[in-house]
Amino acid sequence: VPSKCNFGDHCEININSRRACSHCRLAKCFESGMNIEMIRSSWNNETKKKHKEKRTTDSTSSAVSVKPNETNQPQVLPTLNLLQADQSTLTVDQWNHLSNLVHCFDEYSGFSLVQDFINEQTILPPKFRFKYTSVTKFFTSMMGNVQLVFEKNRDLLSLSSSDRTALLRDTVEYTTSVGGAYILRQAHLFDYPAFSESAELIFRPAAVAATKRLIDQLDPDIIFMKIICAVIAFLVSNYTVYSSETVSHNLPDAIKIIRVQDMYTELVWRYLLYKHNAQDAV
Repeated sequence: VPSKCNFGDHCEININSRRACSHCRLAKCFESGMNIEMIRSSWNNETKKKHKEKRTTDSTSSAVSVKPNETNQPQVLPTLNLLQADQSTLTVDQWNHLSNLVHCFDEYSGFSLVQDFINEQTILPPKFRFKYTSVTKFFTSMMGNVQLVFEKNRDLLSLSSSDRTALLRDTVEYTTSVGGAYILRQAHLFDYPAFSESAELIFRPAAVAATKRLIDQLDPDIIFMKIICAVIAFLVSNYTVYSSETVSHNLPDAIKIIRVQDMYTELVWRYLLYKHNAQDAV
């Protein structure tokens, strides 16, 4: 139906009156340069219905076109199972042995007691923290717990009583030093100036400085350090020479101890290969 002005084509079209007469408004648009090709054809209800049906059909066809093997199969996610992802050469027995060594250290090292000691000290007024007496008791308790780690080692317990006594006696200097340094590093105790000052009164400044250097040289891998502590417990460097004069100090079953050493050495090497490549493991 052609449009027609009800006022004799004399309507004044402006921003306020533009809705009064569509015929005159369209005429003014043409006068202003509007192109007829820019006018969109009107849609009736039937056209809209057909367009909607077409869109529905297209989306359905697209969904059906998906391959069945892609819709029926679940999405494969990267595995989170460490055993499935394990590319190391560690056997199941070696994994179990490694786990036992780490668990032994965690259970008997007394690290929770160290945390309790720090908490007790930090709630005190600053001038009463880490005093000589409390730090002395702390070191005595800590060294006792560190030594307990090695006394509870299953491989050590499998030895004869005389071999256990000989090993513990001759390796205590190394086991407590390395094990104690590891505990001190994990607890960050030397970050407290008052603790360092009391430690220097107990062990002399040179000894404390040496301990700090040892802490700085410890490997950051906590699992590796716990294995190394177990290795140190089986050092037999004092028993490389046997003679009739030193027979009472010899190990009755040195071969068994050497086998434990070999087992630990292989465990350390395979663990390093697991954590790093062959070049970095060296």
